[in-house]
Amino acid sequence: MRKLFCLMLLLSVPVLASDDEEARIKTAVEDRYKEWIAAANKKDAAALTNLYDENAVLMPKEEEPAIGKAAIGEYYKKLVADPHFVPFTLTLNWNSFHLVGDIAIATALFEGDVTRNGKQIHFRGKNLLVWKKQADGSWKIFRYMFDEIPEKK
Repeated sequence: MRKLFCLMLLLSVPVLASDDEEARIKTAVEDRYKEWIAAANKKDAAALTNLYDENAVLMPKEEEPAIGKAAIGEYYKKLVADPHFVPFTLTLNWNSFHLVGDIAIATALFEGDVTRNGKQIHFRGKNLLVWKKQADGSWKIFRYMFDEIPEKK
């Protein structure tokens, strides 16, 4: 019985420590996403691409998926070269976060504004981000999917 109790105690230690670890990792990936916003607003395709894992998949709205870091880099080069892609404000409301080993899964609602051709446009949407821990301890985007939510009529 004593051995069983000790085993149960040992197995519960990682669970007890995981709340602090999960909070730390959630903060780390939220900060990484702020880097994504900053790079997008600078139209820096290389910095955007560098936030992705080598085997990442990007699933942008109304487009084919970009599979692998090289394809994601090409997607961002094309995106930032588009004159309609202009700086924007973005606020995220992270509504779920789950950690499984070296994978972190987060969802958020986002809201923002952009000024295009002198007209201010408000947008809102949702995203799903899967982050993967790298060998150096950093977190990179492994899967990213987003879409806008149309205004209610």
